[in-house]
Amino acid sequence: MNPFLRPAVSAACALLFLRLACRAEPGDGVRLLFSGTNDIRDTWGLLHFTATPMQKIAECPSPGFLPALCRPSTGGAWEVYGQTFLRGGAAEESNTWSIVRAVTRDGITFTDKETVFTGPPGAWSDHFGLAWNPDRREFLAIKLLIDDGGFAYRAFFSPDGRAWTEHPGNPLFYEADSFGLFWSPVAHRFILTCKSLQPHRKHIKDHGGTHPQNQDNDLRDRRVLVVRSSADGRTWEPSDSLVDVWNRNGNYRQVPAKFMSVPDDRDPPDMEFYRGIGFWHHDRAYMVVLNYAASRLVPGKHAPQLDTEWWTSRDGLRWDRPFRGVNALGDAFPGVYCITANPVIAGGRMLFHFGGRVLGVGEDRISGVAARANAEFSTVPFRMPAADLVLNAAVPSPERAFATQQAYVMAGVLDEAGASVPGFEPEKCVVQKADATDLPLRWEGRSARELAGRTIALRFFLRSASIHAVTSR
Repeated sequence: MNPFLRPAVSAACALLFLRLACRAEPGDGVRLLFSGTNDIRDTWGLLHFTATPMQKIAECPSPGFLPALCRPSTGGAWEVYGQTFLRGGAAEESNTWSIVRAVTRDGITFTDKETVFTGPPGAWSDHFGLAWNPDRREFLAIKLLIDDGGFAYRAFFSPDGRAWTEHPGNPLFYEADSFGLFWSPVAHRFILTCKSLQPHRKHIKDHGGTHPQNQDNDLRDRRVLVVRSSADGRTWEPSDSLVDVWNRNGNYRQVPAKFMSVPDDRDPPDMEFYRGIGFWHHDRAYMVVLNYAASRLVPGKHAPQLDTEWWTSRDGLRWDRPFRGVNALGDAFPGVYCITANPVIAGGRMLFHFGGRVLGVGEDRISGVAARANAEFSTVPFRMPAADLVLNAAVPSPERAFATQQAYVMAGVLDEAGASVPGFEPEKCVVQKADATDLPLRWEGRSARELAGRTIALRFFLRSASIHAVTSR
């Protein structure tokens, strides 16, 4: 089995999530997201997990840098770190780059922009990643320097985001020329999702060359992902390198296949994973993966990118793919190939900045659970806070906009034994003709805050609708 893709979270992990959910105190908030089978239980009917393609939110002036890390700050503001990159013309060794810090409140406009670090001129690529380690209270930035061995992953550290030093043990390793970087609070590790290369017998030959260890002309490099992790950003697992990627020195060596995340039998036979950039959101990670396939229209050359896909993970190390067929970047693709940072959350939306464009989805709406016909499920149990519950749902689902008259969501409350709580039966809480991230859940005017301190679960009944989250406020 591929070690980086799994059909479901293990039973042990599911039990851990359940225990964590039931530890919440009455004053704590509730946030239930839906992206996989461990988010729901006791199902009936045909449910499926759905993802939301991004939409263009705004055209705007470029901030002058490309975001890499967005962190909530005080007073509703966000601290944003990013990169500027300047090619030195024909001389690759004269490329320069800088780390920029700025502030935003709406995810669209930026203020207080300052350059906090400028790297020395060199044969740098434009790829860049930045993340914050809360355990060691330091930032990690990773930049790729091109040398005879390939793409050298070089680390830079900062305790405050302003004073940066290069890691004396650079390079960390060698790998292919694309990656995503974020911190997993579950694994307590940096997660580096690197593009790697694997010799593969391609049915349609593109620009990849033959491999020195095998002169079979049908073998080409196909792009796959390797998930690396580190507790401190200095020592990584796996530590293996993609050595001498162009075989300039005659010792080309790939990363062992056991570390690779590769397409499976549900994918087209010529699928490749070109890039994967992820981020942590609440209790899970999401990643936008750029897919690729060769094309007969451009034999022997680099083909157009295929599409994009949302992946999800509970720890950042093992990834699920429940949303195949949904183009994650929506209408922005192929003009936008991938995200570059985690989103700024403002105005009820998750916003991704791409220079002069902002893309986004509704808050907590990356994933959801939906039904075409009648279906039912219960949430995991949680400790009810002294707050109101709100529903994030589309009734009807966007793909079933014609189903206005038949679409519904009903919500009931179950006690610890799974019995219906009197006064909170599903027929007393019916939602129709609504599409919002904050629909109040009321049972004939009553709020579940009456049950504060009790361990409960919600029982949902739905048709032609999608449910994305349940939160408290």
